[in-house]
Amino acid sequence: MEIALIVSITVAIVFAALFFDERGTVKEYTDENKSQRAEISRLKDTAQETPGEALMSMPPVDDQDLWDLTPDLVADVVRYNGYVPDKKEDAVFFMVQGERYFVPTDMLPCVAIMKRFDISEGDYDIALMQEAARKTTESRFMGKSCVSEDRKTLIFFTASLEPKYGHFRDVFNDMVSVVNDMENLLGETYNKLLNDKGDMKKLEANGIPLEAMDMREGKIVS
Repeated sequence: MEIALIVSITVAIVFAALFFDERGTVKEYTDENKSQRAEISRLKDTAQETPGEALMSMPPVDDQDLWDLTPDLVADVVRYNGYVPDKKEDAVFFMVQGERYFVPTDMLPCVAIMKRFDISEGDYDIALMQEAARKTTESRFMGKSCVSEDRKTLIFFTASLEPKYGHFRDVFNDMVSVVNDMENLLGETYNKLLNDKGDMKKLEANGIPLEAMDMREGKIVS
């Protein structure tokens, strides 16, 4: 379910805008990544058999920044930035201060850092949660938040086209910060909407018709 959710959300928002440039199509990127991963694997195997030859074959350390991202290199980025990667079939999971994040790896070179929470109608006002997610997404360029179609999962994420290992490694913590910013902003927005809804209920209980709200001085009517 996690992977299906990742694909449905990220593809809809990110795929069309990010997956094409002057280098070609997604397939071409995928083929390049497979080729790069195969080459790295070959060099590792060679290193075990003939260390001297492998060292001669390995690209210079400075060139590693230009390596095309692979799932293994995504895990290495997570490790480089101080977290413990948990590599699954289609994603790399990691923990930050006790909370779980993940990076899908089945859509490279498009990468997303994501965070998700289970929600239920009994604990939250799902309609207000959807409205808060919409508002926070509209107010930010890089970060996104949304409620899943089944209304059971709240997702925060940021996505970018990152074909090279070095750049993703350097912007990784910034992307994590964007996800955290979206979570904090949604919490503030949701609480405000909830408070506003509570005020409306008090007005209705006191016999003030909702139509009268439009007559208040300074009220903006859309």
